[in-house]
Amino acid sequence: MVGQISQLVAANETLQRENRQLAEENQRLRAELTEIGSALGSLTGTTGGRGRRGAVPLPLPEVKPRRQRRPITDPEQLERRKQALTKARAARAEKLAEARAAAAAASGE
Repeated sequence: MVGQISQLVAANETLQRENRQLAEENQRLRAELTEIGSALGSLTGTTGGRGRRGAVPLPLPEVKPRRQRRPITDPEQLERRKQALTKARAARAEKLAEARAAAAAASGE
């Protein structure tokens, strides 16, 4: 048991080290990409003569965390959702019953 825990701890440390290295590499590549974009922007901005001489390169999009929704607490809204769910379940059950009846009729012929 102790051996397994020590193996897990060692594996965890290795993964953390690799994660740190990958994060550093990612940051370095982002910086290089920004430099390349800046250089391209300055090259294309001066040759066209379209007023883009001092154009600022577009920043890389940041990944936004998913917004967590608040729970619904309005009793009327909860009742409407409950009724809609009941209606949808009934429609699905009816559709499945029709499909089973059609399959039974097709196999019985």
